[in-house]
Amino acid sequence: MGSITATNEWAALAAHFHDEVSPSHLRSLLTDPARAAALRCELPSSKNPYRGHREASPGPVLLDFSHQRMTEDTLELLIDLGRAAKIPEKIAAMFGGEHLNATEDRAVLHPALRAPKGVELQADGVDVVSEVHAVLKKIQEFSMRVRSGQHLGATGKPLKDVVAIGIGGSFLGPLFVHTALQTATDVIPGEVGSPDASSGSGMSPSEAARDRKLRFLSNVDPVDAA
Repeated sequence: MGSITATNEWAALAAHFHDEVSPSHLRSLLTDPARAAALRCELPSSKNPYRGHREASPGPVLLDFSHQRMTEDTLELLIDLGRAAKIPEKIAAMFGGEHLNATEDRAVLHPALRAPKGVELQADGVDVVSEVHAVLKKIQEFSMRVRSGQHLGATGKPLKDVVAIGIGGSFLGPLFVHTALQTATDVIPGEVGSPDASSGSGMSPSEAARDRKLRFLSNVDPVDAA
């Protein structure tokens, strides 16, 4: 396949944006209730590929494109462009464990990182979901030991300060989760499906984090670290 920018679908989308979308302002687009309704859709829980698994989110997912500078025609043209780029086939290949990472000649296993326990995703003959959850279990157990004060630092004292170093999504992802949990009221289970009070359950995230500090560093630049 050649460049996606050389396709008829790309040309149609570019012409549509130039002629119809570019002259308009989002402020005026938002005054059209029919447009707003047409650019929202709800994916019901029945469409969740992981439905039936107790760790899967039971609620629907709302997709809202109305706050983008686009129209109903824009959405249709974007879908046409996605088909031209063979995105449905690539999604199926990713979930099928095919080697899409050409640089390292390996599977792209993002779905396995998000799959509930019990889902099977084969890559090179191995069920990688079970391996992911084995690692998640170790992370959970370590976190509980830190939170309860059982895990001590080199000085023999409980850990109170954590610096998370990451670049791109590895920086923003944990930061967004941390921000969201600051106002969460759900209690923290000691173990999924089986709370254990000695491991810090019965507390909200903010209560469990009391007297602790979490800092985020987007790179290892000394200036940034200072």
